[in-house]
Amino acid sequence: MGNLPGPVSKLRIIILASLLFSLASQSFVSVQKPASRSRTNVVLLTIDTLRADHLGCYGYKQIQTPNIDKLAAAGARFTTVVAQVPMTFPSHCSILTGTYPMFHKVRDNMGYQLEDSKTTLAEILKPNGYQTGAFVGAYILHSRFGLKQGFDFYYDHFEPWKNSGGITDPTQLEHRGEEVMNQAIQWLGGVSQKAPFFAWVHLYDPHDPYEPPEPFKSQYKSRPYDGEIAYVDQQIGRLVSFLHNKELYEKTLIVLTGDHGESFGEHQEFKHGYFIYDTTLLVPLIIKPVAHAFKSIVIPQQVRLVDIAPSLLQLLELPKGEDMQGTGLLGLLLGKQKDLQLEAYSESFYPAQFGGSALYSLRLPNTKYIDAPRPEFYDLKQDPAELKNQYAQNQALAQQLKNRLAEMSNSLGDKGPEKNPQLTLSSEELEKLGALGYVGGPMRTNPSQSGSHTGPDPKDKLEVFNLMTQAGQNATNKKYALAVQQLQRVIELDPSLPTAYVMLGRNHFRLEQYEPAYRAFLQLLKFTPQNTEANFYVAACEFYLNRLDGAEAGFKKILAQNPNYTEAHKYLGTLYHTRGQSELALQEFQRVLDLAPEDEEAHFRLGFLLARQNKLSEAIRHFQKVIELNPSNAGAHHNLGLVYLRTNQNDLAQKQMAQACKLDPKFCGKN
Repeated sequence: MGNLPGPVSKLRIIILASLLFSLASQSFVSVQKPASRSRTNVVLLTIDTLRADHLGCYGYKQIQTPNIDKLAAAGARFTTVVAQVPMTFPSHCSILTGTYPMFHKVRDNMGYQLEDSKTTLAEILKPNGYQTGAFVGAYILHSRFGLKQGFDFYYDHFEPWKNSGGITDPTQLEHRGEEVMNQAIQWLGGVSQKAPFFAWVHLYDPHDPYEPPEPFKSQYKSRPYDGEIAYVDQQIGRLVSFLHNKELYEKTLIVLTGDHGESFGEHQEFKHGYFIYDTTLLVPLIIKPVAHAFKSIVIPQQVRLVDIAPSLLQLLELPKGEDMQGTGLLGLLLGKQKDLQLEAYSESFYPAQFGGSALYSLRLPNTKYIDAPRPEFYDLKQDPAELKNQYAQNQALAQQLKNRLAEMSNSLGDKGPEKNPQLTLSSEELEKLGALGYVGGPMRTNPSQSGSHTGPDPKDKLEVFNLMTQAGQNATNKKYALAVQQLQRVIELDPSLPTAYVMLGRNHFRLEQYEPAYRAFLQLLKFTPQNTEANFYVAACEFYLNRLDGAEAGFKKILAQNPNYTEAHKYLGTLYHTRGQSELALQEFQRVLDLAPEDEEAHFRLGFLLARQNKLSEAIRHFQKVIELNPSNAGAHHNLGLVYLRTNQNDLAQKQMAQACKLDPKFCGKN
């Protein structure tokens, strides 16, 4: 390579040393002693969207977080902790597997699942005698997506109701910290004292929208994000008090961290996921040990979220997972090592949803390189806010980091059999994620490694990103017409962006504007002809436009590809009912219940059809089930009352009619 300038030579030495240490760490498994049966309890607290610089123990003066501060004072506080992805689901995959995204293959919040072949921390602890429980605060971490592996109990009960327009209520897709902690404490109270436990508790509250409960709403009126964090701190205090009361605190290792940070306009980004600057990558990490395991310490050296799982296993004196790519931090915790010279890899595929290229970065303690179509290089010591791109002045050094990124992408990927980790989401699942604010749809590209820039620089797509983010917020707040205007502007800026047509079609559909919705989804099919969601909505629009033959053909085509697509069965059943084909309609709604036994709408429709066929006892059973699932369904009470009248159960009929009238005045006086 010839004679390199001094800084480059030094960097090469750092990279080589880091690589050798990483290889040594990976080979360490073969020389460790056999697994011991640890008696130490473990609590892993992951707080969504938590910036380190918004906690009292990290020097923030405008907030009160006494419980987190006490944990920090009782153990180790790391001041420079780098997330591998600034998004909830892929980041938690890195935390719980100790592997990089190119290995666990979860690159975005939407459309991915963690494969069964990947090993979670719970899967390592369970065979070592641990009772394992997980308690998550948002649908994005639903067991459906793969993180349930190894857990005896996984609390993810998200059963959102829909309004009269069929739109999911987003508040039902996340749990307040109080509810999550209630479940965790209840589970901990019931575990056996004869075996240790591992509890993962995920608190979603600091994620937008920032709406803290009282008294935090009033105390932090101008800073609701801080109010959410203060509320989470209170919930952590409840857990700590429980552990003290049960005399478990000294026997429990507590690890607290965030999955990613949050941006408040830095680099013109709001929220997180789009860019990979430190505002969204730096998170806290606090490790409170069992009694006297190590002294209280502040550790400034750079570490990564992938280091948490192997460090936890070190503290438990258990072998490192065979696939784990992070480094154990025990040497730093015990003061035996001053610096591990850890390089921090991060990425975001999210810009691809908005027509931009994926981003990759490599962060050294004082230097950061962002691999983008227009590369960025920052001197973090002189410019911690990453405001002055010095790539032009440091191209040789930046090239070294770019080469290292490419090397990591190749060497750290999964070398096992090729398997597509992407997950086809139903329209209902996409709607749930959209209600949580996760804007997205089919990506035009699926970049797999650093240097694979198949789209424009995300910095050049910022207006599109901001417009689509605002449109997503407006749709969540039921401002569909405003969202449509913003999405039309997006399409003017970039007519080739599939996600814009997804969102535009959904919003037209919610406004019952079925012709423009139909056109939007037809346009989407030009980009992705096999897109199931687009084909479903095209058929649904044809149904509402009374083009029943086209709708029937569309739903049948979807079901030929995916016989378990419940929404297609529902529409097809309704279509047959509209035509008077009762037996075919009954078959479709029964198929829905075979797939989803608790589906309220299918029970209602079956009750109605069976009553029309004079199969009254069966109709009663279905209407009763609807009321069991949703006691406020006035139509079910009214129809049940009518069936009771026809079976001469007049007292029961009057009770149901009265309840229907109470719930909805339009049923008053009807019989």
